[in-house]
Amino acid sequence: MIRAVIFDMDGVIIDSEKVYRKACTELVSELGGKISVELFEKQMGLKMSETQRVVVQTAGLDIEPKEFGRRYMERYLELARETLVANDGLIELLDFLHGKVKLAIASSTEKSAIEELMKKIDVLEYFSVIVGGDEVKESKPSPMIYLRASELLGITPEECIVIEDSPNGIRSGFMAGMEVLGVRHEENTLLDLSLSKHVFDSLNGVREYLEKRFIGSV
Repeated sequence: MIRAVIFDMDGVIIDSEKVYRKACTELVSELGGKISVELFEKQMGLKMSETQRVVVQTAGLDIEPKEFGRRYMERYLELARETLVANDGLIELLDFLHGKVKLAIASSTEKSAIEELMKKIDVLEYFSVIVGGDEVKESKPSPMIYLRASELLGITPEECIVIEDSPNGIRSGFMAGMEVLGVRHEENTLLDLSLSKHVFDSLNGVREYLEKRFIGSV
């Protein structure tokens, strides 16, 4: 029985991967670092305390990781406030799930930034629990963040569905003992999402799948 749906944020709720890429590209270029495909793939699903270390190392930057992370997040939020909107199909999916199950967000982004961005796209009130990457000791692919979300929801992991878009996030939900639904987009087309039970091209596909699941459980 499905009693909760837990959403990743970046790439699932909002198309933030493009914004992160732009912020990272601008900052790394300004600092004289090397831009590569590996630079972006390695950081997907990580919290900033780990992302900053990975980027500084991969791009060959001469800056303290913590200072890079501060400037990276600052640049990202500047761009996000101007450009981010809800992903296609999100509102329809949330409206369908509202009142049927509990809803949560488990994102590697800091909780304060999650809340700010969810307010911006006017969906914060849908979610009863939000867990940010700054609230858990271990980043995805550790299952810690999803287990924490289910604990706060008061629902067993086996009764939770996770919606994810990165290999690290999918493994995190899988290792937590949850059913994981993957979502494809242009930023993850070459990444391995095979631990997902199903992979969809959009949130509209996720909604159609869950509609059938709920009808079948009536």
